[in-house]
Amino acid sequence: MVLTLIASVLALQSDDLAEAAKKSSTLESYAFKVETKLSRGKQQLGAIKGIYQKDQPLSLKTAGVEGFKKGEKKQQPVAAAFSGVKLPHEELEGFEKSFEKVEKAAEKDKDCSVWSGTLTPSAAHALVSTGGKTEGKSNATYTGTARVWVNDQGLIVRYEVVAHMKGETKKGPVEADITRTVSIAEAGAAKVGVPEPAAKLLISQS
Repeated sequence: MVLTLIASVLALQSDDLAEAAKKSSTLESYAFKVETKLSRGKQQLGAIKGIYQKDQPLSLKTAGVEGFKKGEKKQQPVAAAFSGVKLPHEELEGFEKSFEKVEKAAEKDKDCSVWSGTLTPSAAHALVSTGGKTEGKSNATYTGTARVWVNDQGLIVRYEVVAHMKGETKKGPVEADITRTVSIAEAGAAKVGVPEPAAKLLISQS
């Protein structure tokens, strides 16, 4: 009886997270920030800030570099700086399926409900992957956990993934911890402003 009750509660919590993920994945505009920290390597990835607005070019900024993307085209010459960017609303679609199990914290954090749990190996890999060539060469395995913050409007405003990568290359074994944090703001209100020179360049590339 107790085990059945616990299973029912966890199922309901997963349903709540699924609803928040579904609602967040349909946002038509928002601002976001992506921060990635690596436990190894002197060169850390810089934070990327972006603004998504449906039917408008995607605005991206990092370390003083600004670029715009429309469809599969990016404003040159800064395309490489944003090659691994993933849109949060796309990433959050079906996000609850990324977990092997997930639980809701008893207390709120800054008026947000917080879910946390263990990720499936494939989700742990996908959520921290940059799509780089070295990833495929390392034959790495991934494990990880994630936390998700949901506000009182039922929208996901932040999610944090902590993954451990272990693999093997021609130079020997490789191992690293990766923390990726995504913050979402201005849901439904963010607007993209494209300077005229960039707008003309995007048109010429279309």
